[in-house]
Amino acid sequence: MSTVLDVSQALKNPGQSYPVDAGGIEVESLEVLGDPVCFENVALKGDMLATGESVSICGTVTAVAVTRCARCLGKVVLPIETDFDELFVRKIDPDDPDPYPFEGSCVELNEAVKNALVLALPYRIVCNEACKGLCPQCGKNLNEGSCTCQEGAKVMNPFSALKAIVENEEEV
Repeated sequence: MSTVLDVSQALKNPGQSYPVDAGGIEVESLEVLGDPVCFENVALKGDMLATGESVSICGTVTAVAVTRCARCLGKVVLPIETDFDELFVRKIDPDDPDPYPFEGSCVELNEAVKNALVLALPYRIVCNEACKGLCPQCGKNLNEGSCTCQEGAKVMNPFSALKAIVENEEEV
């Protein structure tokens, strides 16, 4: 379901600023860098200003992102607040593909809000900075305790050959 904002009053009065308070914006669940992300409680507050055949909306988008930790795969609930400054136009200029198109007197906010939220996500989301992640051998969550799968076993490391070269002082 798309969230539509009526901009007819702004189009009738170019140069006049009008408040925007759009809550309940639905953004579909998506995959970001291989992790599923769901946005909840999405809202946009700000101002809209029409100039001719375009409408500029500036403000703040707030939401809660629900995803998983990059280290332990546990659930992470991350509040997001980001600036929103987008231009909606009736005619798309092929030389300037950045503005979002609209028809009539309504603009659809979902795509622009989704893009703002995705860009506001941190590159790597972790449940906390001290997260120990998962054991690479057995997959146990190391935040819940240590595992015993590697006790007494020789740990295979892909860089062990380099370590041997350095320890034997071989010339590289």
